[in-house]
Amino acid sequence: MSNRYRTTFNPATGEHIQYTVTGRESGGAVVRYRWTSDPGGTIVDHTHPGCAETFTILEGEATLTMGNERVVLGPGETAVVPPGVVHSERNATGLIVRGIVELDPASETAELHDALAGISSDLPHTPQGAPKSPLQLGATFWGFRNDIRATTPPIWLQNIFLPILAGVAGIAGVHRSRPEWDSRLPDGAPDAPSLFDESQYAELLGKAGYPDGIYSPKPRQRP
Repeated sequence: MSNRYRTTFNPATGEHIQYTVTGRESGGAVVRYRWTSDPGGTIVDHTHPGCAETFTILEGEATLTMGNERVVLGPGETAVVPPGVVHSERNATGLIVRGIVELDPASETAELHDALAGISSDLPHTPQGAPKSPLQLGATFWGFRNDIRATTPPIWLQNIFLPILAGVAGIAGVHRSRPEWDSRLPDGAPDAPSLFDESQYAELLGKAGYPDGIYSPKPRQRP
């Protein structure tokens, strides 16, 4: 299959992401991507209100915290975060972690991650990757509220100030994302190189519920 998405990098979280399927190709069923985490990479507490997130580790170790549960995932191991559950991830090792991440249903997860990578690469941001601009904060985090919610400050407080900031951002011409952050390749452009070659992990992927590969427009099969 061809790679029609370039790899993005979020320096705040240490994540490299390359989509193989998004809501565009799957009719909203699933978004799936090759994922690597640099040593020390950290994704802070957050939730996905309307979709489950599945982490399948192919190489290295990732520490995943779901609510009060902490698990260390190694090669061939999978964890599913149910919708709405607070979770975080950290690469506490000195080695790169490689894996496949999937969210279903897809919603606008791909657009969200493109925006977060763009913000952390191009705009002033906090160590956690949130934009320092209040207008960009409102535009992005209110615009993608159905896909992700931060846990700090409390969501009830976010529900008060984020829509106000988003409204002002709209008047000021600040959008939740930018065209240059879109990881889709333009028509006619050559395929992007793969973030990594998943064929060397075919056995692990099959056992994890991907017997048809990671380009399938259907959610992972639950083994």
